[in-house]
Amino acid sequence: MAIQTTELESELDSLEQKAEEYDTRTNTEDRVVQAKNGLQRLNRELNKLKRSLDDFERQTRILTEIFGRSLPPKAANSREEARSIARVSQDDLLDIIDDSTQSLSRHIDDVRETQEEVDDAVRFVNKHLQEIRRQQLDNADTAESIQKIVGEDPDAIKTISRYRSFFRSILSPNDSVSQLNSRWQELESDFENLDTDWEGFQKRHGLSEQTIEDLKALSREGQLDLDELSDASVNEMLDVSELRSTIKVSL
Repeated sequence: MAIQTTELESELDSLEQKAEEYDTRTNTEDRVVQAKNGLQRLNRELNKLKRSLDDFERQTRILTEIFGRSLPPKAANSREEARSIARVSQDDLLDIIDDSTQSLSRHIDDVRETQEEVDDAVRFVNKHLQEIRRQQLDNADTAESIQKIVGEDPDAIKTISRYRSFFRSILSPNDSVSQLNSRWQELESDFENLDTDWEGFQKRHGLSEQTIEDLKALSREGQLDLDELSDASVNEMLDVSELRSTIKVSL
């Protein structure tokens, strides 16, 4: 009987050991699966962060290198934090996994939070670019208005069209920043050679405020009645050679 008891106890011990080995193996396999799933999630979030960071870098270079605007400290800090977290190495990941799957989840959360900060920074930079675009498109409209009353020069109209096209695409350009910068240098020079604002046109020709207002009205409406103009405005207009060749009087 004693021998039977000993054999039974031995069998139980063997079964318990096998159960422990199975549990350990199963837990290890579960941990590997969790780690793989976590790494896949982390890679997806890192790829999103890198795309956001690429957008931020491009738009920031457009703002600072092409238009000479400074980047606010908050946006610069977001960039540095994103660069740091996006540079995580394989060894770093292994250390995080060895620590615990909980640490991996926390790192994923950190990546997501950093991406949100970068996306906010991109929106901030784009807001400034939108303001620049609005101002420059207004300048293009003014240049076109002046062209209407001085005689539309084909080269000038072409320059204004290229100028508009450049700024309309500035938030999602297909060209690299260096290519954009080259285009801008040429466009800026060509555009500045035109009459691009009423104040400059007024100073260049020595015109009064009233004459300028009359010319603005003429460019908007295409025609004015003579009784709407003062003698002084008419005389000032006739003193400008470009206007003498374009303004017509009809009965």
